[in-house]
Amino acid sequence: MELNHYIQSGIIESYVLGIATASEMEELQQMRRLYPSLNAEVMAVERRIEKTALAEAVLPSPHLKQRIFQHINWRDKLPPQDDNSRYTFINIHSQDGQHITVHKWWRLFFIITFILSKVCLFFAIYFFLKYQQSKERKTESQQLHTEQVSSKK
Repeated sequence: MELNHYIQSGIIESYVLGIATASEMEELQQMRRLYPSLNAEVMAVERRIEKTALAEAVLPSPHLKQRIFQHINWRDKLPPQDDNSRYTFINIHSQDGQHITVHKWWRLFFIITFILSKVCLFFAIYFFLKYQQSKERKTESQQLHTEQVSSKK
């Protein structure tokens, strides 16, 4: 008799709808372990609520599907872009199949970068050689100084 009263109390409906409190959910889980027939009742309530939801469903307007697809396919409706866009593209599909064409500004950038790297390399070698010369002069002057100090003794 206690089980029937528990079923009629509405706790199962609250559990299925997700509005039961934590203590009610824990209590229902314990009752389901004690009474396996309660599992069948939970499934029946789930099916009953699903049937009610489907029977009383409000159908969307017929134009809604068309509006949704307009939002999905918005790229198809865009006007064509002009050829004077601000983007730079590298054409990797060559006309003869052997050469890749590059925009003229990229070529200029690569040439300037190449020249700057060579200038930096030149200065690096130049200052390295100057450093080596100054190091040699310093060692020579130290040797002369040590020779002079030893000759005075």
